[in-house]
Amino acid sequence: MTPEVENILNMIDDHGEEQVKFQLHTFSSPINKSIENFLHNRAIDFSRRKLSITYLVNDLDDSQLLGYFALTHKAVLISHASLSNTSRKKLERYARLDRATGDYMASAFLIAQFGKNYGVDNGTRITGHQLMDIANDVLLGIQRQIGGGIIYLDCEDREKLKQFYDGENFKPFGERFSQEDEQKYFQYMRFL
Repeated sequence: MTPEVENILNMIDDHGEEQVKFQLHTFSSPINKSIENFLHNRAIDFSRRKLSITYLVNDLDDSQLLGYFALTHKAVLISHASLSNTSRKKLERYARLDRATGDYMASAFLIAQFGKNYGVDNGTRITGHQLMDIANDVLLGIQRQIGGGIIYLDCEDREKLKQFYDGENFKPFGERFSQEDEQKYFQYMRFL
């Protein structure tokens, strides 16, 4: 397996939208159908509208779609009380503290979607850690161009997901409830 990452908009320019749609529909995520649904039905539109940009990770050896992630930026409130002293000092480089509320306001890189393709044989399937390393490399390139230093994501209330993000050095800083999904999400952040 030799992973290569490519911006979905560049792929559309190079190969045409129909070819990209065909490839997107090879993605399968029986564990989380919302990850699959986003890639199949919304990724192209979101990327064209610049709501988030989807990056596809393909295997150079056989052109299989291994996984994907979607990135954007978002203003986020981070409670002063939820952080260690070390995290507060780091955060002050990228955020402003509102002394009245005790919240930091920061512009963060949001990993809006993240998933590996379960349609690929287990022997050649990308791991979550490999996919996160690739996402991190893309974010480092973006950081060099525009600045910033905080990565943010929402995590469903699933123990295995929380353990994965803990293992990737993300720290929980809050919770939110989505009326749309009728689901609780844990908010995680880490420094780039």
